[in-house]
Amino acid sequence: MSMSRVVDGPGFRIRYDGQPGYLRAHVYDGTDSLQVSMAMWRMLGEECRVRAATRLLVLEELQGTVDTVNSGQIIDAMVEAGFIGVRIAFVELLDDIQGNEVAETLCLERGIITRIFSEENTARRWLLYGD
Repeated sequence: MSMSRVVDGPGFRIRYDGQPGYLRAHVYDGTDSLQVSMAMWRMLGEECRVRAATRLLVLEELQGTVDTVNSGQIIDAMVEAGFIGVRIAFVELLDDIQGNEVAETLCLERGIITRIFSEENTARRWLLYGD
């Protein structure tokens, strides 16, 4: 099922593309916030469920960034959205992520396998083939 479609979220849009072996989700057209992040992960989790995807490549192209003090709440939302056991490569297109090691570690402690990247090719390679 490699259809691509664009979905409107609350304050952003997501373009989904089914790729061989993974789901690609480009999040754009908005400004990041705690609310936006939590809504985004809920929507991504639902799409992964519908497509039975176990690997997810997220390209985030949103203005601004969420304060790392909110990482715990966002990770709670990811757990609730069903991301335990899903491998997630997260590409931050606009920002240099502060505190990404913190977020990666918190995710791992909760059973979510994720790595944060600054460009898509490296992210895709890790997603499909590991370290």
